[in-house]
Amino acid sequence: MYMDTANLLRAARLAAGLTQSELSKRAGTSQTAVAAYESGAKTPTIATLERLLSCSEFDLELHAQPRMRRGALSLADIAHMVRSDPLSTSDSAFMRLVLGFADDFIGSSRPGKSALINTEPEMTGIPRYDAALAGVGEFLARQACISIPPWVDGSERFVEPWWISAPTPGLHPYVFARTHAEIARHGVFIAREVFDRV
Repeated sequence: MYMDTANLLRAARLAAGLTQSELSKRAGTSQTAVAAYESGAKTPTIATLERLLSCSEFDLELHAQPRMRRGALSLADIAHMVRSDPLSTSDSAFMRLVLGFADDFIGSSRPGKSALINTEPEMTGIPRYDAALAGVGEFLARQACISIPPWVDGSERFVEPWWISAPTPGLHPYVFARTHAEIARHGVFIAREVFDRV
């Protein structure tokens, strides 16, 4: 939850049961400075903010994370979902997750893209899905000109017999011919149209 520093300082001081004067003595500053920070008239430096919060018996933690599309699932998240409930995962449901992932990947910053693929997904228990996640990760990394994570080359990330993701066998030749090489090398064939927005 976002909270501005003025309200944060005031809430921390009140939670500690301190007056502005008591907090200023603990922090080695003036009561007018504390009042200025709490009113928003002045903005404390990070060091000052940390000191004031510490004197109010709070710890300050800064967290930076790469910008990703809101609600984006990583490849590791997808694998966990499949592993948690494999009975509810059909090939069409899995492909919807892959399509959603591709959209999330496209909508993320360069560091966000790396974060979405760098953590090795757990094995799903469905070899074609494990290979597909590796192929998709490798393809998208190459398209975005970011490092390809080493986990994609694990021996369990290749499937035989090959898996051709198509609703009917009549579409197999089309999908086979229209799959990106990075995905096909994993024994998985997904028509390139799924990734046309990349």
